[in-house]
Amino acid sequence: MARVHGDFLSDASETDVITFPYGEILVCPAVAWDRAAEYGLEVEQEVLLYALHGLLHLTGYDDTTPKLAKEMATAQTQLLEQVLPL
Repeated sequence: MARVHGDFLSDASETDVITFPYGEILVCPAVAWDRAAEYGLEVEQEVLLYALHGLLHLTGYDDTTPKLAKEMATAQTQLLEQVLPL
């Protein structure tokens, strides 16, 4: 994932999800494995959260500022609760 992140977004750090403008969403299960417990989720829920995050990017959401990131986080939490009630 870090290689793809570096190749396409000029940032070689590991990341949880990458969304491409033509609809491709790459999710990193290794990151989900590491972060799930931190957020109180099962690994599968964390992976689903990343996929929802990618879908929101495809629908026009952005997280490049704190305000936008907060709006996006709220939307993805609402979607997660609709898809998989917590």
